[in-house]
Amino acid sequence: MSSPYKRRRPSIVRNFWIYRRLVGLAAVLGLMLWFIWANNAEVTVNFPFGLGSIKSTAGLLILTSALVGSVATGLTMTLYLTWSRLHKSPATPGDNGNPLPDDRPPADYAAKASEAAHEAGWH
Repeated sequence: MSSPYKRRRPSIVRNFWIYRRLVGLAAVLGLMLWFIWANNAEVTVNFPFGLGSIKSTAGLLILTSALVGSVATGLTMTLYLTWSRLHKSPATPGDNGNPLPDDRPPADYAAKASEAAHEAGWH
């Protein structure tokens, strides 16, 4: 006996959506390779204080400097956010950092309130 469920036909759109990250990564890597190939001028970088020098192509050095800048920014932001969380003013216990406004009823209001609807005059 065959299954009562029909098998879906493969769809290019569905497969593209499933593998969208892989396709996006391939596109970015392709653009990077084209950038390196297009900027093929020979460049020499001399570091200060006699730390050395690098000979490479302009495209590779530009992409490498962008990568180093991104990593440095990520590390700096991580350190800044960690520092600000550690030195944040401590909240009073129980208010989760959000104090209630003064016009709010007290916490035990529901326990003291009457359940009789006729007293409210809503008839």
